[in-house]
Amino acid sequence: MAFALYGAVLVAASGCASSPAPQASTPPILQPVPTPMPTPVVELRPLQDEAPAQSAPLPEAGATPTPAPQRGPAFIALLLPTQSKAWRAAAETIRAGAMSAERTLAAPGTPPLRTIDTSDNEQDILAAFQRAQAEGAVAVIGPLTKTAVAYVADNAQFDFPVIALNSFSEETLRRPNLYSFSLSVEAEAQQAARFVAEQGVNRPVVILGDGVLARRMGQGFIDGWRADRNAAPSTLTVEGTDYAGLRAQLDASGADGIFLATDTRAARRIRPFLGNMLPVFATSQIDPGGLGATTLVDLAGIRFLDIPWLADPDNPTYDFYKRARGKSNDLERLFALGVDAWRLAIVLRDTQPAAVRIDDGLTGRLTIGADGVVQRTLVPRTLTAARADAVPEAPPVEPLPQ
Repeated sequence: MAFALYGAVLVAASGCASSPAPQASTPPILQPVPTPMPTPVVELRPLQDEAPAQSAPLPEAGATPTPAPQRGPAFIALLLPTQSKAWRAAAETIRAGAMSAERTLAAPGTPPLRTIDTSDNEQDILAAFQRAQAEGAVAVIGPLTKTAVAYVADNAQFDFPVIALNSFSEETLRRPNLYSFSLSVEAEAQQAARFVAEQGVNRPVVILGDGVLARRMGQGFIDGWRADRNAAPSTLTVEGTDYAGLRAQLDASGADGIFLATDTRAARRIRPFLGNMLPVFATSQIDPGGLGATTLVDLAGIRFLDIPWLADPDNPTYDFYKRARGKSNDLERLFALGVDAWRLAIVLRDTQPAAVRIDDGLTGRLTIGADGVVQRTLVPRTLTAARADAVPEAPPVEPLPQ
């Protein structure tokens, strides 16, 4: 099957009517002497099992024909931008998770996992996707970047599950067999809004920090609260270092709970000014891993939702993955994403998406919505100073590109 690249022009040929047969009385028409290399006339006809030689397009002069790839045994393709410096650490950690899942959970006869390394260029990724499909892929895990997900959705044709490892954008073409499986901070903040309501909070205030990620957290919580309560929560914006002024605004707001839409550094500066009278909530971004004793004391008591892989690290079933955990929780979340992406690819080969339910997922309890988005039900955690004897303060990890 041939695939048209993004922006290619499709040319439709119209049918040709045949000329009437010449009458017997009409004298023959003299034909001009043919040129040395006549242009062949292509007759349009229905497709046959074996097309006539004239119907194939002529190659350009000097061009070497490209042989069609040979379709081999079935496999699951892991399409990751390991050739991209910006995405390499994330891609390699996801690959480690998927390979660990295959090694631990694969049953006899399960199609093997094959990694296909790409850059972060959308056309390169699409070409790799199509090559994997032609060679026998029965499921694809990836792409990883949001723009590549949209590009593949626009330009590829497929009848097998594709587990995209990022969120759909508003422009992404939604289609059968395409699923979004991501660690979306917006979806997590929306779930946090429901969690806050379940804790008895009726008038939360969102304290909004600086930066794009903070705004995404804040908007996710606002959207979740509005969907659950049909009302928007109050919002306070941190301006510079006027934390005393922030406290005065908080007292005047009448809030009975606080949601911190901030990173760990900002939360650590703000937390001492919030007091202990109101419950404080956040997203899992509050714990990037490797927090030292002083930071844990400053952030003690903050509640948030996280993945089971981090919330219950002593679960004995996790020993089968033989994972030596690192200090970065961000990378541990990506390892868990790789494990669960492999499990989704396996189950979606013979299960309708509406019937998919993985209760023991490392990234949460997994189900799939009608929009093709994999929904993760997270578990509660609370930061405590009891971890102060863990490890020295770890350097901050650069946020992944979006």
